[in-house]
Amino acid sequence: MQAFQALFQFLAFDAAWASAVAGGAAGWPWIGAIPALAVLALHLFVSRAVIGAELCAVLAIALFGILLETGFMAAGLVTFAGTPVLGVLPPVWVWALWLGFASLPNGSLGWLMGRPGLQALLGLVFGPLAYWTGAKMGAADMPPPVSLALIGLAWALAFPAIMGLAQAISPRPGAGAGPRIKQ
Repeated sequence: MQAFQALFQFLAFDAAWASAVAGGAAGWPWIGAIPALAVLALHLFVSRAVIGAELCAVLAIALFGILLETGFMAAGLVTFAGTPVLGVLPPVWVWALWLGFASLPNGSLGWLMGRPGLQALLGLVFGPLAYWTGAKMGAADMPPPVSLALIGLAWALAFPAIMGLAQAISPRPGAGAGPRIKQ
C-alpha cells in the first residue's frame, strides 16, 4: 500500500471511529456507523483484485472482534451505550467499528505484518486507550482501572491474532517487509 493511501485510510478510520463512538453515545448508532462502513467499502474497492480473500479476512476479523467485545461485556469489563444485538452482543455501532477496523491489517497496518512483538505492544497500549476514550465520550461504562488493565492484556494477545488472521486468509506479497522507499 502506498504511503499516502495508507495514511488516508488510517486517518479515515480514526474519523470513522470518532463518528461511531459519538453516534453510539448520542443514541444514533446507525448514523454514527456510516463512516466506518464507508472505510470498509473504500478498502474493498481498493482491494478489488483480491476481493474474495479480503472479504473473508474482514469477516473473520470482525467476527473475532464481536466475540472479543461480547466476552468483555459478559465479564463486566465494559458496557456499551445502545441496545445490545440479540440481547447479548454489542450494539450495531460496535459492529460497524469492527468492520471498519478489519480493513486495516491488510491496509494501513500492513507494515506491522511479521512483527508480533510490536503488535502486542501496540495492542497493550492502544487497545485500552480506545476504550478509555470511548468511555470519556459517553459511549461506554467501565469500572477502572482493572477493566483497562485486563482489556490491555487481552488486546496484547488479540492484535497479533488479528494480524495473523489477515495474513493467513488474505496474504499480501511483501507484507511485513516494512515501508518501501523508492530510489
